[in-house]
Amino acid sequence: MANIFSGLVAYVEERRFGNDFYTPALQSNDVLPFVQSVGLFLPNVKEDTIKLPNMSAVAGIADGSTCVDDFDNGNDTTITQSTLALKKGIITDSICPHDGFETYYTAAGMTPGQHYEGLGVFETGIVREIQRNVAKRLAQNPWNGESSPDTWAFTGWLELLYAAVMGTGIVGTGTPTSGGAAGTDTAGVYNICQALIDAAMADVDFASDVMMGNVYIVMSPQDKEFLRQNYLKRYGTSLITPDLATLQNNVFAPMQFPGTNIPIYTQSSMTGKATIILSRKGNQVMAVDTVSDFTDLDMWLADDHQTLRWMFRFKMGVGWRQLNTNNIKYWGPTT
Repeated sequence: MANIFSGLVAYVEERRFGNDFYTPALQSNDVLPFVQSVGLFLPNVKEDTIKLPNMSAVAGIADGSTCVDDFDNGNDTTITQSTLALKKGIITDSICPHDGFETYYTAAGMTPGQHYEGLGVFETGIVREIQRNVAKRLAQNPWNGESSPDTWAFTGWLELLYAAVMGTGIVGTGTPTSGGAAGTDTAGVYNICQALIDAAMADVDFASDVMMGNVYIVMSPQDKEFLRQNYLKRYGTSLITPDLATLQNNVFAPMQFPGTNIPIYTQSSMTGKATIILSRKGNQVMAVDTVSDFTDLDMWLADDHQTLRWMFRFKMGVGWRQLNTNNIKYWGPTT
């Protein structure tokens, strides 16, 4: 005896896990916490352009063996400004519940009736995926500027850095690595960090900031892992510092570079840029209208009573207070 199934399509259980959408990877916006920690974060900015004051002074010692009547000794204080431009951005789309949701297995998750005010059990997953991708775009643009699928024009921190004439501020170029077999290769991330610190320490003013912990290093998560590997290749586990323990237990937690007071931060949007930066704190600037513009998804039922619309509308700008070798040392592209 045989069982005959005529004209049937093989059963696939779609409904059971149908609203647990698979997403490639969760990428949160790690820019705001970073710039609030080590940069200059300016909220509640309505202007399209803001000026940031910079000051420098010269103090030269003259011979004081006699009385002087010339107090114009060239010890000038210079006040300048750097400019930060803000741009308005918008991310928006619409979804019609009648457009396919009743055609497939998704029909079982929709509410009864034809007057939909939401997307049933699928709304949470869809909104979560929208927010994930919005967070990705809002993290990528401040560092790298616009890229597909963006349609606006925005200039990020790295673009501004590469466009500056940095001279000796560029410590080296090439793709960072784990340091080779012995961990001693120049492109090893631990060795790069040490080279950045050495270059900063060669400048008397920059060195003072280094000693006071007024600088930071920022790199990609990939390079942070190379830092861990490079350290172990060079020193093994015999030289254990609290910061190596941090690296071993949680690779991406903020930590101090071993033997220094310099915090190391990771930024996911720097991945693939072959750039590691040491900068004075407060040098990176980000200005926004309100922080809530970057976290609140506005979703509503349109006037047609059938289309769900969502929108992120925001205003932001990024920049540097000083793009010169006395404030930044970096490993990465020259242009």
